[in-house]
Amino acid sequence: MSRVLVIDDSPMLLELTVRALTAAGYEAVGAPDLATLDQKLAEGPFALILMDVNMPEMFGDDVVEYLRQVKKVTSKLVLYSDISETELDAKTKNSGADGYILKSGGLEGVLGGVMGLIGAPALNIPPAAPAPTPAPAVSAAAPVAAPAGLSAPKTLAPGARKPRILIVDDSEMTARIIEADLVSKGFEVHIADSADKATKIILKKQTRPDLVLLDVRMPNVNGEQFCRFIKSNSLFKGIKVLLCSGENVEELQRICREAGADGYIPKDAVMGNLVAKELMPPGAE
Repeated sequence: MSRVLVIDDSPMLLELTVRALTAAGYEAVGAPDLATLDQKLAEGPFALILMDVNMPEMFGDDVVEYLRQVKKVTSKLVLYSDISETELDAKTKNSGADGYILKSGGLEGVLGGVMGLIGAPALNIPPAAPAPTPAPAVSAAAPVAAPAGLSAPKTLAPGARKPRILIVDDSEMTARIIEADLVSKGFEVHIADSADKATKIILKKQTRPDLVLLDVRMPNVNGEQFCRFIKSNSLFKGIKVLLCSGENVEELQRICREAGADGYIPKDAVMGNLVAKELMPPGAE
């Protein structure tokens, strides 16, 4: 069995983790609170339950005891946190959890930790079937969400290029998830994890983007400064910049006003509905 339950009160981290595990072949689902946790447990057993330690409603190490003593769960129970490894190790031992995974290891660390505890996912490969007829990229009944100011391509004229998007994010897993969604909608996508790489992509006419999705807080890039660089250069005046971040709304509005960004998108909105719905204009209250 390769079923994994992820418990985290952050919608963004919950969805990212579930998506990463699913992409790796596990049957993964998420629960943001105790009510949803009970509901998911009722749906069937899990090989492993991964739980954030610090949540407003509960502590992960308390949940371990609840699951073992009250729910009689036999799954592997694993704590997941960004607290120090020494403290996390102590909580793991005191609660009787089967192990822990550090959030600082990123999604790659989660995948490696889960695989080390329950093994690689069992792959159920169905018999080959005829390839289905490809669906149109855009349906009139269900329009595709696209970045503000950049329409999802429908039918391109012969020789016309696809709209180009540059994702600047230090998390490769996050960038790849966004990339997959955008490529499936007909965009040409490039990824950079540093200002140097992003600048090289922007300088080349062959790769210069129509829109930049820019993470604000990264170890290798100061998003605010990089936005200023793009917006202050007349060579790049046709490039839109959308801040893609988990920062609070007031901070994003400030950066939009002071650095000249065209707008912002909460990262969890990007994961759920990708770039469009929750976009607000610069300075909007």
